[in-house]
Amino acid sequence: MKRYIAYSALLGLVWCFVHGTISVNNFLLGAIIASLIIRPFRSMLNFDMEFHAGNALKKIPAQLTYLFVLIKEIIKANIIVAKIVLQPKINIKPGIIAVPIRTKTDLGITAIANTITLTPGTLTIDVSDDKSILYVHTIDATDPEGVARSIKDDLEKYVLEAFE
Repeated sequence: MKRYIAYSALLGLVWCFVHGTISVNNFLLGAIIASLIIRPFRSMLNFDMEFHAGNALKKIPAQLTYLFVLIKEIIKANIIVAKIVLQPKINIKPGIIAVPIRTKTDLGITAIANTITLTPGTLTIDVSDDKSILYVHTIDATDPEGVARSIKDDLEKYVLEAFE
């Protein structure tokens, strides 16, 4: 329950910044809206677990690093996709590859899947029943091991630090 209240309060604060008016009434409105929005996600966010503000604060540097790496990877992937598209003869081999993942929580799996999907040229299609493999469509699957290694080393490492 403490975790649910903490998420609602945090999103209420985000609401104030997005709305542009920081006031008690606006914060309360944001917190109420947030509590209604996050309620369906309670199983994924583990609201039953004990919440410690210290643990959440310790993860902020890792989450900021993850955000920086995500932005960097999106920029790199945009450049690669632009090069592919601008070539006179498009020589690609699209395909679906299986990427083994280390993350086991629903939040971690969702974060890595969304990270892959946000990166141009890749799209997460499915996750295996045992939650150990993501199936990813890539614009160029000529080196599937390299793509899987890139996801594991460049993206998943930071997701594990930030969300697990």
